[in-house]
Amino acid sequence: MVEWLTGLPEVLPDVGRALYNFGDPQNLGRGWVGAAIMLLWFGPLTALPLFIAKRTHGKREWVSSTMGVMAGTSFLWWVHGVFPHAWIQFTESNANLLEGTVIPASAGFTIGETRIDIATNLYGVITEGVVGGLMVAGIALTIVVFLRAQRMLPAKTLASGETKPESGGYK
Repeated sequence: MVEWLTGLPEVLPDVGRALYNFGDPQNLGRGWVGAAIMLLWFGPLTALPLFIAKRTHGKREWVSSTMGVMAGTSFLWWVHGVFPHAWIQFTESNANLLEGTVIPASAGFTIGETRIDIATNLYGVITEGVVGGLMVAGIALTIVVFLRAQRMLPAKTLASGETKPESGGYK
């Protein structure tokens, strides 16, 4: 399993180029297109609605809640869909570059002239394990963000002249 480390330094520039070109949908060598798509996505569909929700909070609640839902949905879409899918697409489309150099292809050990394999498809196990880790981290991040947002919101009080209803039981 340690053999894969020897080729890692010489393949890192190729991995960097593959990562840069991954964002180019037409494969024209313009990797900045992927970064521009991300900025365009996060701007109008996440950051702007979040800004509007913050500015209208307490003044126009329906606008604030609509914009908050839009920003939250965009955030969830990226965390639970786009990032894991991008990882899968990148590792599958660059398997010939990554397998055996950056991500080990198999695991095992040799005794004499006999090779004992522990995992013959370690590349697939690691790439799918990363997707599982991304999903678990996404769920944890979602819970943390929503709990922090809930804590920042003020407790709702009764309107002036409104009385709290009695609780429990039949009358």
